[in-house]
Amino acid sequence: MSVNLTSERGALVVVFVGIALALAGAGLASLLDEPSWRWLATGGVLVQVIGWVRYSRARQGGAA
Repeated sequence: MSVNLTSERGALVVVFVGIALALAGAGLASLLDEPSWRWLATGGVLVQVIGWVRYSRARQGGAA
């Protein structure tokens, strides 16, 4: 049970890191008017997707 909780928490940390990256990229792209910062936001969304997949696998009892 504790292994499952640990993997769930780790997956949620990945999700929140993705959220932070997406917000930082979107904010910097908006403030600095540099389109290259959008890649950071896109990477943050990708990290979020990976985190949510890991979280759903951990919730279902699979290996993450």
